[in-house]
Amino acid sequence: MRKKHYPAIREQVIDERLIVPQRGGIYRLCGSGFAGKNMRPYAEAWVALALMNGQYVHWIDGACRFNPARILQCFPETLPDANQLLRNLFIGRGFTVHQFTSLIQRIASELAITNAKLIIIDGPIVMHLDSQVNNREARTLLKQSMATLSQIAEENNVAVVVITATKAYSERHKLLLGIVDNHCNQKLLGRRKRQGKATKMWLVHQPSGCSGFREEWQDQETLQQTYSRILHQQLWSRFDPDVADLVLLE
Repeated sequence: MRKKHYPAIREQVIDERLIVPQRGGIYRLCGSGFAGKNMRPYAEAWVALALMNGQYVHWIDGACRFNPARILQCFPETLPDANQLLRNLFIGRGFTVHQFTSLIQRIASELAITNAKLIIIDGPIVMHLDSQVNNREARTLLKQSMATLSQIAEENNVAVVVITATKAYSERHKLLLGIVDNHCNQKLLGRRKRQGKATKMWLVHQPSGCSGFREEWQDQETLQQTYSRILHQQLWSRFDPDVADLVLLE
């Protein structure tokens, strides 16, 4: 009997234009690694797009890991004076849970000056896991911060992106992740998945339900390189003053 040959199934690739944050709510990026480390490149790419459009951006670093060089990697190589764009990026870093909470409370007054439309909260739970902070205080402070962010997003028509781990490693961590999740109206989950001999990033977006692999344009290309190339080929070459709509949907 002749062996049948079936056509190769096209690999499902997620359309990254459909998973961008919407203004007026909180968007949760959740993945593996320390405080969702493997999903942070999405936030960095969205920040780069906003900066390229002349917008201000706020980044609150609760995980003590922010590196502006990673934002620069997202810019097209042909973009002149890319370093100057970082002047519109305002970074706040809290080294204790109370410093972190204070930074969150100050955002509203800062927005009155910057009119930023994108806020990144990187690792909001990290400081709340401090053993010197009891469970009740940690939950109270995080609820307060998330409520403040929800209010800021709604009243200022701002997109707030929080970056967290997907899985909890303690009961306390689980409760804190639940507090964050209860305030989010969008979520993008990323995890490594075996595809043939390779391991690729599988993405699931809620509430849309769309899912698929992150498109790999060339071997070993990082997400920053992907965005840099796409920006250069599709956006920067035919620059649209409304390019921000690709980053933050109205």
